[in-house]
Amino acid sequence: MADNDEIYTDLIQKKGLAYLDSQIKDPDKTHYRDPIDNSPGRLAGNSHIWGDASPEVQSRAIDAIIQASQKAGLNQHETAYVLAMGRAESGFNPDAAAGTTTAYGLGQFVDGTAKGYAITDANRGDLTKQAEALVATYKDDAALAKSRGKGEEYIYKYHHDGPSAEFGGLELSQKHIMPYVPAYEKFVQDYEKKNPVLPADPDFDKRNHADVSTPAHHGHAHASGLLQRGDKGDAVGEVQTELRDLGYKDHKGDLITPDKSYGNDTKAAVAAFQKDHGLDIDGVAGPTTQKALKDQVEAKSNAQSAFTDTAKAYLLSDAAHPGNGLYMQAYGKLADLDTQIGRTSDQRTANLAGAATVAALGAGIGQIDYLLPDMKDGSTMFVAQNTSPLKTVAEVPTMQGMNTPLEQSSAQFQQVTQQQAQVQLQTQQQTQVQGQDMTQQQAQPAMQIQMKLPGQ
Repeated sequence: MADNDEIYTDLIQKKGLAYLDSQIKDPDKTHYRDPIDNSPGRLAGNSHIWGDASPEVQSRAIDAIIQASQKAGLNQHETAYVLAMGRAESGFNPDAAAGTTTAYGLGQFVDGTAKGYAITDANRGDLTKQAEALVATYKDDAALAKSRGKGEEYIYKYHHDGPSAEFGGLELSQKHIMPYVPAYEKFVQDYEKKNPVLPADPDFDKRNHADVSTPAHHGHAHASGLLQRGDKGDAVGEVQTELRDLGYKDHKGDLITPDKSYGNDTKAAVAAFQKDHGLDIDGVAGPTTQKALKDQVEAKSNAQSAFTDTAKAYLLSDAAHPGNGLYMQAYGKLADLDTQIGRTSDQRTANLAGAATVAALGAGIGQIDYLLPDMKDGSTMFVAQNTSPLKTVAEVPTMQGMNTPLEQSSAQFQQVTQQQAQVQLQTQQQTQVQGQDMTQQQAQPAMQIQMKLPGQ
């Protein structure tokens, strides 16, 4: 750690929202209920919630990330990128944990991925190890992006989606990583003027990568646990399902079909997976490959919730919340109404704005152009986007919205976002497998109606 006790006020994150009890998986599938290690001298979070660590602990986590980046030979810009990843993943809380997966620590590594970066049960809570693993995965994803001729926004995309799948990581990177990099780079520049810069460590990469390659296959072709071309059955179908869910395709460009028959397409998809994940490439799904597949499916599950976790970390009223732009449009419209009737905007205004934001999201409204009460008794608020000649509209019960806590609306926003992402993914998969036109798979928003509004 840097030999100082400076608090980096501008980088300190607010405590996020906790998982609901109904969202938390069983203890063998999450570390969310694990006790916090408060051993003497250990820098610990207050809880497993995103950002729930003291300013001192967050500042020392930032020190750890910067020093790990220096030991890895990263420059100031690259170091800033890793800091942005640490903020997005954990809010600089070394004990941050997902309630829905085994993701843990600064970089939110699920158990399977953690092993590949030499994180074990014994060192999972070690701040230095967490920081080095986060830097190591940055280096791996940066190398992948460079090899494919992609810009740096793809670094976090690959961290989020994996090397082959598509789960919205690029959009998340553009919204929650790239905007932070310039300011963080300036911070790193100032930091290195005040603190010694550590020399690059030639053993950094070796220390932070465990050997997960598939051992050579010997003996009978159907040794215990091996699946290969010609095999059939449920075990084959499970591997095919995992390959499909990770985005691997057959020779026609369609997602792998779980037909429980290990043919040429399955062999090619397994080989592609092995290549993407540094395994021996033989197209045979041995125990190591099968475990890597399961780990990546779990990582994908965590990745799909990354946007959700970012949303949970803030209230809608916070600028960093993904729904803040829509919320501010709603709040502005309601504040104008308050002014017109001589009312001072208060928490109930904020609550109603939050409820209106969730309703707008559910109705597919991307911009709130109108937020008006009904003409009868004001018991209903209409949220509308002007998409002339028609207008997309959602309804919100006024009193219910005013009495809905902003914390609840913020949680509902992330739930609706997750549901929409799942529906979209399922639709894409069904379309590819069945060969149907995408336009026939799009569902109409349940809350959408048409109505006449001022100026129409």
